[in-house]
Amino acid sequence: MAIDKKVLRIALMLMMLFSLVACERRPLVDPSERVRVKVVVKVNNVRNVTTGIYNDRIPVPRISPNIMRVIFFDPETGAVATQAFIAAKGIDAEGNEYLEGNVSVLPGHYDMMCYNFDTPSTLITGDNNWNSIMAYTREIDESFYTRFKSKADANAPLIYHEPDHLVLAREHDVIIPNHSELITIHTEAHSIIDSYYIQIRLVNGKYASNASAVLTDVSPSVRLGDNERTQEHSGIYFEMQRSIDPRIRTNNQDVLCAVFNTFGKLPAQSEASRKSELFVSFNIITATGEQVEMTVDMDSIFQTEDAIKRHWLLIDKELVIPKPGGAFQPSAEGWDILEGVVDI
Repeated sequence: MAIDKKVLRIALMLMMLFSLVACERRPLVDPSERVRVKVVVKVNNVRNVTTGIYNDRIPVPRISPNIMRVIFFDPETGAVATQAFIAAKGIDAEGNEYLEGNVSVLPGHYDMMCYNFDTPSTLITGDNNWNSIMAYTREIDESFYTRFKSKADANAPLIYHEPDHLVLAREHDVIIPNHSELITIHTEAHSIIDSYYIQIRLVNGKYASNASAVLTDVSPSVRLGDNERTQEHSGIYFEMQRSIDPRIRTNNQDVLCAVFNTFGKLPAQSEASRKSELFVSFNIITATGEQVEMTVDMDSIFQTEDAIKRHWLLIDKELVIPKPGGAFQPSAEGWDILEGVVDI
């Protein structure tokens, strides 16, 4: 027993010694030196680039974050100085929605970033430094690749899920003075995600069970510090829906359509020698389990006035679903036609 007590005392002395060394390496900061900062982020001025195109059965995604992360960075090193989460919602006198909360920070100069922290699809990496923080989405499951590309094609782009809207505010050279009272910082957030409406004419749509699409030549991620899209050639996956467009001047007004999000398409002329690979591939599963595919070159469509000003990608081509053979011709179950007016 005496030996055990001696060993215990030595262990306790060593722990105390290590604790003292640790304290010397990381000196404590007097809490009284910190300043309480109230950050108010206005979020309802987010520009929605797809208004005026949907029927009321294809809902516009409402951009209304419930929680935002606030980070103060050292402007010289880019390292995180302090951070907090704000979630108190309010409406100002002008009817603008905002989020607010308090952050404790030492006096000094900082770069500040705020973004919503409630995006299941949009993920954040490199968040320990202003220069490395980046938003991205996960690659689709391997089983989806067989619908859109050959596994043997080594040059085919990787395909990612479409991102949720990421609402972002950035402020440079934020000065936190020595102050005994509460300091309030006002900033305004905007979405860094592009939304598009896409539509193609559909023939024999009743024989389809479900549909999806992949748009290539889009960026897979964005650096939040400088809002620069990465230049990797990739694609995004999204689901399609059936609807009707009464402006089509034929008896068949069926369309396949969707609202999808992307970090943005790659620049058309990022390099003089670069060949654009802006295509959309549609994949239809019929009621009998067969696959119907169609690929459309989107270069000219992205250059139209509708695409540039309104983010409407209107494809004036027909996607034909073959009728099932034989006397038995089943129609699709579980894929309702979305009827409504499409304002164009």
